[in-house]
Amino acid sequence: MSDLMSLLTLASGGLAAQNAGVAVASNNVANANTEGYSRQRIDFESIANLGGVRSGEPTRYADALLSNRIRTASGALSMATSNARALGELQEAVSGNGTTLDESLATMFADLDKASASPTDQTLRQQVVADTKALANNFNRRAAAVQEQKDESNKRVADIAEQATVLAQQLAAANLQIQKDPTDQTEQDNRDKIANQLAQLVGGSARIDTSGQMRYVLDGGAVVVDGKSASSVQTSIDPTTGFATVQIVDGTVRRDVTRQIAGGSIGADLGLGQTTIAAAQKNLDQLAYQVTLQFNAIHSVNAGGDGISGRNMFKPSASPTGAALAMAIDPGLEADPNQLALAAAGGGVGDNRGGQALYALAIAKNTNGDTLANAAIGLAAAVGNQVANATADVKRDKIVSDHLDGLRDSLSGVDTNEELTNLSKFQNASSAMTRFISTIDAMLGDFIDKV
Repeated sequence: MSDLMSLLTLASGGLAAQNAGVAVASNNVANANTEGYSRQRIDFESIANLGGVRSGEPTRYADALLSNRIRTASGALSMATSNARALGELQEAVSGNGTTLDESLATMFADLDKASASPTDQTLRQQVVADTKALANNFNRRAAAVQEQKDESNKRVADIAEQATVLAQQLAAANLQIQKDPTDQTEQDNRDKIANQLAQLVGGSARIDTSGQMRYVLDGGAVVVDGKSASSVQTSIDPTTGFATVQIVDGTVRRDVTRQIAGGSIGADLGLGQTTIAAAQKNLDQLAYQVTLQFNAIHSVNAGGDGISGRNMFKPSASPTGAALAMAIDPGLEADPNQLALAAAGGGVGDNRGGQALYALAIAKNTNGDTLANAAIGLAAAVGNQVANATADVKRDKIVSDHLDGLRDSLSGVDTNEELTNLSKFQNASSAMTRFISTIDAMLGDFIDKV
């Protein structure tokens, strides 16, 4: 009787173990397409002396080092992708969407050449005035577009900071849940997923300490999440540059990390603002200032059709700062094309030396050895080169990210064929244990009947 009861205990333990295996295999198959899911396994252990088998708790197929490399690669890819997108928009602002600055200059010089050939032709004078106004408007439009890119970049930084703060709080909450139940495999997957999302936004890295808690740190060492505690990611506008800055705030401690972040989509906008947009604004203003300065210098020493000299062609700019947005044709010239100084001072009717001098600006070179048109082309080319480099960065980082994702899939991903094989194996063993239990039960019944 006692031997039969021992066999029954052995069988019931075996049935429970096989059923646990069925549950794990079924759960893996059910989550085969769940993003961030790590397949689980269950290990069986033979019971010494007593015989039989027992199952342990399900464990995840996951590697902390690989997970951290995936987060790093994800942050780099997110940064490269965001950078390429933003640079493409900046390129459109500087050189796309209609007539380019070098084309406006070329048109203006071509019409100055025609007007110089016929300085008394009012139609040709009117055309040069229209070209002057169009050039100023083109500078205005592009300066406004670059400023819009700056404002949008600042807004994106603020939005990302808000999202990162929410994710940091969610990560801390996941740490708390895992501390309460270290066997919660689903929450561990969820925590990894949150950390990956955080990496895409702000870069940085994460590690799990000996107590099982995840610590998330930005480039430069600023701590965003430490166990159950989460800092907030906040932004402000630098009053000197007008660009967004980022701070990590923990209670009363506020740490500026703007220049330390080197990953995530927020890193792209911070780098874009501090370098590319600032450079585009500066170069655009410098070019507008030089155009205004050089044309006014020639125009003011020559005379209009009425013989009067000393007039400007554009409204003067006090300095390069803001010159592109403020650039405008001189109001007097806009109202009266006869004020266009195509003649030399005292040259009389039909003189065209002023017009020739203005036309000569087409080939005049500045201290950098550039003409005005070449400077305009160079301004656009500088952004274009950065777009090309950013596109190459996206391709490179995508290859790295895909490779690491492939490694994760091979380790943590669900192979449905393998799991179905496991499921069949566990089911067959479970059926066998059920038959074994039925046999022992029948033997016990016979024994009781005979007794």
